[in-house]
Formats: sequence, C-alpha cells, structure tokens
Amino acid sequence: MKLFLRICLLLSLPEMIYSSASAQADSIKYKERAAAVRADVWAWKGEIFAGRTVPAEYANESCVIMARKAVIEADTKKRINWALGAHRNFYYNSTVREMVKINDKASLEEFSQLSYRQFRKLNGWMSATSTSFVGARIIKPNGTMKEVNIDEAVLLANGRNDQQRKLAISDLQVGDILDYFVRTEEYSEYIKEPERLIFVFGDDHPILFYTLHCEIGNKYAIEYRSMNGAPFAKQTTNEDKDVILDIGMKDIPAAPTGLWMASMRELPAFRLNVLAGGTSGRSTGEVVKDVPLGDVVDRINTGVSYPDPIKAKLIKGQVNDILKGYDKHYSKLPKDSLASLIYYAYRFVRYYNQLDASLEVGQDRNETNINSYDYLIYLNLLLNMYKIDTRFIVMPYKHGPAIQHIMGIGDLSVMLRWDMDPGQGKDLFFTNQNMFTSLGYIPAGLEGQPCPEVRAKKYLATRPEDDKTPLSKASENTQQEKLQVSFNGTDMQMLRVKRHTLLTGKMKEGEQVRLLNFEDCYESERNALHVEKSIMDDLKKARKSKNLSEDYATALQKARASLKDRFKEEISSEFDPEPKDIIAWKVDNPGLRHTAPDLAYSTEFTVDGLIQRAGNNFLLNIGKVVNSPLKLTPSQRTRKIDIYMSYARTLDCTVAFDIPQGYTVQGVDKLNKTLDNDCGSVTTSAQIQGGQLMVHFRRIYKHDQEAADKWPQLLAIIDASTDFADQKVLLKKG
Repeated sequence: MKLFLRICLLLSLPEMIYSSASAQADSIKYKERAAAVRADVWAWKGEIFAGRTVPAEYANESCVIMARKAVIEADTKKRINWALGAHRNFYYNSTVREMVKINDKASLEEFSQLSYRQFRKLNGWMSATSTSFVGARIIKPNGTMKEVNIDEAVLLANGRNDQQRKLAISDLQVGDILDYFVRTEEYSEYIKEPERLIFVFGDDHPILFYTLHCEIGNKYAIEYRSMNGAPFAKQTTNEDKDVILDIGMKDIPAAPTGLWMASMRELPAFRLNVLAGGTSGRSTGEVVKDVPLGDVVDRINTGVSYPDPIKAKLIKGQVNDILKGYDKHYSKLPKDSLASLIYYAYRFVRYYNQLDASLEVGQDRNETNINSYDYLIYLNLLLNMYKIDTRFIVMPYKHGPAIQHIMGIGDLSVMLRWDMDPGQGKDLFFTNQNMFTSLGYIPAGLEGQPCPEVRAKKYLATRPEDDKTPLSKASENTQQEKLQVSFNGTDMQMLRVKRHTLLTGKMKEGEQVRLLNFEDCYESERNALHVEKSIMDDLKKARKSKNLSEDYATALQKARASLKDRFKEEISSEFDPEPKDIIAWKVDNPGLRHTAPDLAYSTEFTVDGLIQRAGNNFLLNIGKVVNSPLKLTPSQRTRKIDIYMSYARTLDCTVAFDIPQGYTVQGVDKLNKTLDNDCGSVTTSAQIQGGQLMVHFRRIYKHDQEAADKWPQLLAIIDASTDFADQKVLLKKG
C-alpha cells in the first residue's frame, strides 16, 4: 500500500515491555488504546469523509482518493520522575486518514494490504518510544460498512526495538471504498530531533479533498512555508497558546509522481519544521514563515568553520604518512597533481583503511556513507595546507525543493570548489557521494543547480543567479553494450550471451555500489597509493587477533561469493526475460579514479524465452535482446507537468548473432529505422555480415529536463524503443 501513511506516531511503553509478564499487560493496554484511537478518528467531522460519489471526469481512473486528512500534534507536559526529578515529556502525534474508491484490479492490488511499525524504540533506552495504530473499514456500493479486524495483522518482524506488522484488507473488491488510517504516537523524556515534514498536494490518483491540521505547543519553535502555488496556511492560536495551522485543497488532478517527476518542484506543497525551541537556532515559541535562505547558509557556515581539532590532527597524520610513502617530494608536485594525490589518499583513509565494526565487506559496505559536511571539512583543511584554496558551496538536490524553498541544512548538499587559475582549465569540484567517488565527479542529483558559496548573506546577495553546477551531456553518460549471441550448443530454445558493458559518467553510479567487491577496490587503491601494510597485516600482527583476522578473511570470502547473485540481479534488471544461468562475471575496470573513470565488466549467461519454434523455422525476438524499454501505464501517456529525468544519457548496444548453419534470416530490412527530435533519438540498423546478424540500437535522451509541452516528443522516443523491442526476425530452414 502507498504509504504516505508511513508517517509514524508515538506512545509511552512500560520499561519492562519485553518481560513475559509485562508483555501481556502491554498487549491489553495497546488494544485499549487502539480502540480509543479508532473511536476518535472515525468520529472526525466534516464534509470531506461524507461523500460517496466519484465525479464523472474521474470515472475511468484506476482509483480516486475521495478524501485525505493529516493531523500533526506536538506538545510537552511537565511531570515528576523519581530518577529525573522535574522534567518535561515530549509528545508528537501524527494521523493520516484516507478514503479511496477502488475502480479496477490494479488499485485493488495496490490497497489490498497495509504494512506498519507497531512498536519502535527511538533510542537505546526506554525514554523514547513510538507506537502506531491502524484502522480500516470497507464501504460497499450499497452503503453498508464493514470494519477490518485489526487483530488479524501478521507479525513481519519482532526485533527487540522494532515490531512490524502487515494487515490484509480482506473482502475489498472493485467498486468498494476503503477508509483507513495510521496514527503514530511518539513519546520522549528528552527533547527529540526536529520533525521536518513535507505534504505534497498531489498523487498518482486524483484527490477530491486534502486537508492538513497542525497543533504545535508553545515549547516548540515552528518554521513553515507554502510553495508551488499551494494556498497559504491559516495561522491561529488556542487558549493554551498552541499554534494552529490549517491548509487544504480540493479537486487535485492525478500527476505522474512515479515517472520523471520532481514533486517538490512541480506540485503544490506545504512544509513544516517542528523544532526543539532553544536548541535549534530558534527560540521557544518562535514562529517563522518562509525561512530565508541566508539563515540556512549561516547554520552551514557555523558548522564548517569549527572542525574537531583532535580529529583533524589524526586525519592529517594518516594522510601525510600516505603522501610521504607515495613520493617523498610530493609537496613539489604541480598543484593539480598534488590535489589529486591528496584527494585519493584522504578517500583511502576515510573509506577504505577502516575496519567495519561488523566486519561487513559485502554490498552493504559499498553503501557506507560519510556525512558530506564532515567529509569535506577535513578534506578542505588538507587542501588548504598546500595552498589549494578551495571554498564551500551548497546546492539543492535536483528532485528536492528549489533553492528558494530551502528550509534546512538537509535540503542542501555541499561541495568544495577550486577556482583554477586562468589557463589551467575549468573549476574543479570535490564531492562525496560514496567510496567510489572520483576527483571532479558531480553526482547526478546535484547537476545544473544554483550553488551559492558558504559565506552567507553578503555572498548570496552578490553571486550571479546563473552560477550553477555543470550539467553533463548525453555523450558523457553512456551505457555501451556489446553482445555476442548464439544458440546454447544444440539447444535451439536457449541462447548463450557473452556481454561486455561499459558505463561512463552518471550511468555507473548505481552499478558500482552493486557490483564492486570491497577487497578488490581496497587492494587496487592500496597499490595505487603505494601503501605497504594492509588491514590484514595489522590484524595478524596484533595480539589476540587471530580469531578477528580469520573472521575478517571469512567475511571477504563470503563477499566474493555473493558477486554471482549481484551480477545476476544486474543482468535481470537489463534483460527480459531473466537469465537462466550465470556462467561468468568479471569487473574489468572499477572506475575508481578520474584517470580511468569508466566502469567496465563482462558477463556470460544463458537466457530462455527469446526463441519460438515456428514449424521447421524459428522466430528470434531480436528487439528484446537489444533493449528493455520503459513501460507506461495508460494514465502516464498524457502529461501536463514538466519532466525531470536524472541526467541526459545514451544507450548504445551492438549485437552479433551467430546464424546457425542451414538457416537464413528474413525480416532484416524492417529493423532499419531512425527517429530524431528535440528531446532525443532512436536509431536502429541491421545487416548480415560474415555469417552473423549484426544489429545496432542507439537511444539518446538529450537533456535532463524538458518542458511539459515536449512530452509528445519524449513519448515518441519511448514508443519507438517499445516498438523495436517487439521486433522479430525469422530463422528460415534451408
């Protein structure tokens, strides 16, 4: 089920919740509270949940959201605790209720179950807990109502700090209305991290009514903003001096939120930050509408200006040891070479030359992420030591709020920028996406964005508005495939594919995380930097570390063994149908450095389902060998909202199919087609050459963004790719 309902709310639990005696008592308390919550939510008044009729213009929609309402409550209460003395408890409750008319089987499947976190501890103690309550009822076309039995929810996970459940919505049928909610009640004895909420007034399905009601106690600070044409919130106070915010919209059309969409830039939205007053840069009770960008950049400037001196000294020492080992005259290198050496030595120290506490070296280790602010603060110190004068810049994420709607540090990413001297080349950027980020690489989500410098208001007022991070071209982000295809021995129903893949630019981002083996990357970087001692050497020499070193070696071996499954997953994401058997896999170049930036790998596998017997002949679905096109739903074919893709890109695929002896190929001519427009192009060609059918397919998306009126041209590119995927050739006997 779609879960904007993933919003979680909190409730106090007894300290001995996990003992067998108290667990039963807690179960009773939970049921009592759940019944009270259901009675409260079902009693909500107002017109929005009274309607039962879908407007005629939405009759053909998969489903219609008849009403959606969110209620946010935050408050504090003073109490006495024997251990803590007089202190405050902090409460944060969130309820989302939705009523949906089910019009077809697709939406029936979408809403047939509800997953939620029933209990969750928010820290290592019982001082902060979260409890979720759900309710669901089915309204039949004749008006009868049946409530779903919540006790039938199935336990999915029962961890010490987390319980997750799934509730099947039984007896839900096409034509019914599903009325359901999730409330999460959160309680803490200590001031908790700020809540930063975004409510987008839009969905894949039309919404007839959407309302939001917030009640925030006066011990908190509040920041809020309406954006992208959303109505302004009505602000009032009650007798307790709580801040009340109300906002709503009607008749919201469906939007393709799941397809090339930047919802927070294209759809009306309301943002709310509930902050711990006095500890978040805002005073208790302070209410700020439309947070100035300068306020956020000022907070970043404070953060990057005060690095930890002990940590800085440790990192400098480790990096300098590597620099000396690499070249004792390293300080005399040209500045660009020195910057490169410092960058890779520092990356090695922070990402590679560290033992994970769990000895994790598989794909999960590849996903290790160091906070970019922390990472670049110390890199900046190192570079500045050698008079490489970098400066901090910040930019919004491409699919997040636009820069004029920024409301917190989390809305902005950070880079270091080195303005090269005239004649030395373009400005150089230092970023931190993950452990594979090479020098000068700009992640896809940060391209083409305004990039003010972190020197706050004076700088922001003078920087040209058109100063943006560079935007890559389609020719720089390529997926190049070379496939050698033949029958698998005498089996005329199975194909054997030898494949070589080269990913350049942004195309490699996800596959490096999926396919690279930590041990191989570690050794590659260790050798490149001339680091003599490895982590294993240190483990073996340290006292009482035999078991640890053996465990680490075992972890490395398991990580290598997992590569087959990871490559199978990658192949399955590119080919339809999935591979039958994975025969070989190998990374030819990991793409770890800007001097050899491309990710290259080779695979060999068998695939079934692309050949069909036709009497004595065979039909080969050559189109599916070449490309796996985007599949659109009927509602996605019409679009009135701008298109936000990840980046401009090119797919270039060449197939050499070995024609079996005694067969000829018919239907080759129909594979030669060309389509080119402002948004992209599709070019396909085929010929018989030396006993092989040679097929070439190239698809280009020329830009990362397109205006809504360009959608027909993009649709033509998608349709041309889909048409080619259905193309077959005849292998004729004799």
